[in-house]
This record gives sequence, structure tokens and C-alpha cells, in this order.
Amino acid sequence: MNLNAAQPDFSALLSAAYLGPLFVGWLVAMVTNAVLQASLTRATVTHLSGEKPVFAQCLTVGVSMILPMIGIGILLALGVGLAMLLLIVPGIILWLCWSVVVPVYVQEKVGVIEAFGRSMALTEGSRWRIFLTMLLVLVGLWLLSIPVGLLTVAVAATGSVIAVSLVTAIVSALGSMVMVTVQSCVYVELRNVKEGVAPADLEAIFA
Repeated sequence: MNLNAAQPDFSALLSAAYLGPLFVGWLVAMVTNAVLQASLTRATVTHLSGEKPVFAQCLTVGVSMILPMIGIGILLALGVGLAMLLLIVPGIILWLCWSVVVPVYVQEKVGVIEAFGRSMALTEGSRWRIFLTMLLVLVGLWLLSIPVGLLTVAVAATGSVIAVSLVTAIVSALGSMVMVTVQSCVYVELRNVKEGVAPADLEAIFA
């Protein structure tokens, strides 16, 4: 009996043919996510302000903010990730503090670092409510991830790395769309409650 025949060839996982498409998929997902977050944030705030979002204008905003949005994502991931390594609770608190950093940056046209500080100021005193809101959203996304995970496994069984990368990117984008929409709604509500800025006034203030 040939035992070697049953052993998988793990060296193939380190080949350029395997890692190349994965890297391209990751890069495309990162850029797409940056554009999507900025564009959808702009569209959501515009809609909540009583105006009709224009696709071309929202997309232009997203494209123009690719690099800053990637920077925000990296800083957010590093900050929350390091806090999570220390203790889970500080990581969650920091995530709540920065939960509206994207809509702050997109809508208020401030600097990247200033957007983090502004997010902390806006969320102060409201983080428990934000936590409960985000928890409900995350539970909903987790429930939806079960059939999506089965779909990903089915696609992976075909042996197509590109197909797996594509499905992963689509799923990531959909999850990001939900979170960005919720964060934008939270941002608009915080501006209204804490600063008395009605949704209809947001466009006029930061136009």
C-alpha cells in the first residue's frame, strides 16, 4: 500500500500559481472595499438628509478617497487588533470609539487622524447603545454566513482558486455594505442627538 499517494502536496499551496490569484483577489477586495465604504457612506448620508443620491457623484467620492480609506482601515485594524491581544474588552471599546470614523472622514472632510478623535468624541456616552446595535447586526451577518460558508466550500470543491477568491470578495463586500450603512445611520443619529444637527442639515454644513 502506497501511503505517499494519499498525502496532499502542500508545496502546491506555496506556488505562484496558487498565491498569485489569492494576492490579486486580496488587493482587489481591499481597493473595492475602500471605494465601497466611501461611496456607500456618502449615499447613505445623502439619502438620510432627504436628497436622492447620485451614483456617479457617490462613486467619484469613493474613488477620490481610496488611499485615505485604506489607511483608515489599516489603522483601525492595527489599533483594535493590538487592543484585542491585550484583552478582548479594550478591543471592543476601542472599536466602538472608532465606529463612526469612516462617515466622519467622508462627510466632514477632516484629516485621517482627526477623524479618529472626532469619532471618539461623537460616540462618547452612547457606546452601549452602539454596542447593542452592532451586536444585532453581527449576529445577523453570522447567521447569513452559514449558507454562504457552505457555498464557498462548494465552490472550493471545484478547484478554482479564482472562483473562491471572487466569492470571498463578494461576500466581504456585502458584509461591508451592511456595516457601512449601519455606521452611517449611527453617525447621522449621533449628530442629531448630540449636536442638534438634523439629517437635512448635514449636506448644507459639509457641502
